[in-house]
Amino acid sequence: MTATPSSSRSGWIAVAATICIWTGFILVSRAGGKGMLTGWDVAGLRFGVGGLIALFFLARVSLPPLKVIALFSIFGGIGYAVTVYSAFRLAPAAHASVLMPGALPFATAVIAWLWLRQAPSRPQRVALGLVFAGIVLTAADTLSHGARLTGLQLLGDALFLCGSSAWAAFTLLLRRYPMPPLAATVATTLGSAVVYLPIWWLFLPSTLGQAPMAEIALQAVYQGVLVVFVAMLLYTFAVRQIGAQPVALMMAVVPGLSALAAVPVLGEPLSLLSLAGLAAVTTGAVMGARQAPKPG
Repeated sequence: MTATPSSSRSGWIAVAATICIWTGFILVSRAGGKGMLTGWDVAGLRFGVGGLIALFFLARVSLPPLKVIALFSIFGGIGYAVTVYSAFRLAPAAHASVLMPGALPFATAVIAWLWLRQAPSRPQRVALGLVFAGIVLTAADTLSHGARLTGLQLLGDALFLCGSSAWAAFTLLLRRYPMPPLAATVATTLGSAVVYLPIWWLFLPSTLGQAPMAEIALQAVYQGVLVVFVAMLLYTFAVRQIGAQPVALMMAVVPGLSALAAVPVLGEPLSLLSLAGLAAVTTGAVMGARQAPKPG
């Protein structure tokens, strides 16, 4: 089935809106990583608020089989959230920018090749090579710091890459199990909430009782409403309209936007290596998007 111009246009509008939310996600999450709340708390707010909203829509959707809900929750929900919120306490926003949305097209292409046997075209391999170069430059920036800081940042960088890989797997699962965006969002959010919230409440370290109300409200609204629900709807809609790989490649324009915004908003200056890494992944994203095949 060939995509119509109107469906492609609506898909790209959804991509643009998702880019805006994801850019803010990096800034808000890094601010949370510097704040009182633990990464476990931020994930709890994400699934608690998002789960309540999902309950409102539960009667309006047809949920997929339990196996699919479990896969969506593992990769697009709990696995992604737990790794990235922990990483935001260890590494700066510029590293998050490169190693999450920046590494996403690379991780998506590798998983698609290994799992679906879909090898990227030659122009796409060039674009993905630039993305990989950006990842290497970011690692070099981490290694240029002192020993203690290097160890913490390397752990944070590794967690960012794990989060990016989890989201790449979720992106391909959306294509493997196509369904309306609302159904995918409700399934992922509710499945994650049912599993994660009791574990967080009973066993995981929390500073929710000591954190300022303004910090709690910011993370609850941004993570639980905009990120886990609005962005998820937009993202799944975009994947359905224009395909997984073009969407994943376009998400790599987020690094430059968020890293540059982090300078005035978070006071985190950019090193030359970070700037070089950002330039590489952004160039790779633009090249990849221009060479991406049209959905058919």
